[in-house]
Amino acid sequence: MTTLRIRSALWLLLCVVGTAVGACRERPEVLVATVSRGPIEATVSGVSSGTVKAEQIAELAFGAVGRVKEVHAQVGDTVKAGAILAQIENEDLKSRLDVANEELGRAKTLQKSQAASRSNVIQAQGNYDAARIAYEKSIIRAPFDGIVVERNVEAGQLSQITAVIPLAPLRLVDTAPRYVDVEIDEVDLPKVFVGMSARVKILAVRREPFKAVVRKVIPFVSSIREQDRTSEVELTVDSEGILLPAGASADVEIVVETKQNAVLVPVKAVLGRGVDRYVYTLSGSKLHKTPVKVGITSFTATELVSGVTPGTEIVMPSEKVDLSDGLVIEPKRS
Repeated sequence: MTTLRIRSALWLLLCVVGTAVGACRERPEVLVATVSRGPIEATVSGVSSGTVKAEQIAELAFGAVGRVKEVHAQVGDTVKAGAILAQIENEDLKSRLDVANEELGRAKTLQKSQAASRSNVIQAQGNYDAARIAYEKSIIRAPFDGIVVERNVEAGQLSQITAVIPLAPLRLVDTAPRYVDVEIDEVDLPKVFVGMSARVKILAVRREPFKAVVRKVIPFVSSIREQDRTSEVELTVDSEGILLPAGASADVEIVVETKQNAVLVPVKAVLGRGVDRYVYTLSGSKLHKTPVKVGITSFTATELVSGVTPGTEIVMPSEKVDLSDGLVIEPKRS
């Protein structure tokens, strides 16, 4: 009986000091990872999706009042700079221009033969310029090579001139390579510089990201949204010959720092805040709280500058287990 009492007392004592937790209850199963070496990069992402933008977008309208005579452009048409896209009834304006052109030519001829003075030529030139301007106001021309993306005009409609045009008769987008505009958090502004590489995913085109380069960082913080202050960044995209659709959304990752041979652990394995960071290393089946110094952090991995070495086993936190220094576990290795 005395021997049994001694054994029971020793059993309880071991449970209390925690050296034989497995003898008192089942050891908790916890996932274990191994510290490794590899490349890592720190990135800055947009606070929301960026936007694919064209270098030039033009909303085109007539400069004179009249009934629309012809519309030559359809949505989706590719047009050249100077092409006539639409015109109002302008036969009288064309006749006036032709007459003014003839009078200008006659005045120049007479001046050469000294049958007319220079003032006659100046007056004829003024009449011609006025007639040409009036005629051009009755025509919509393409200001640059582009694609017609919107048409809100039909033959027979009345063209009017107002201070605000609800819908432009024609909308033209250029065919030059696109760029991407994105907003980043104000705290990331000091990290981003012109020339940094980036990845841009445009799902309207494909799932694989395009390579990009930061072309402009605007040193201004917008406070339009009081609790979400942002700065604007523009990126040149290597679209691989694809004409990206203007207006499409774009997810942006800007690479701000890289290392090729860093000591890496999963992001979730690093606990603590600020400079007080730590991981739980595994010795046999027992946990040890190990202070570490953190370097670069990506979405999936964290660089550890000091505290552990490659090959060390560390424990992943779990909602089911309250990790603590000295805890004995059942390692689960993937």
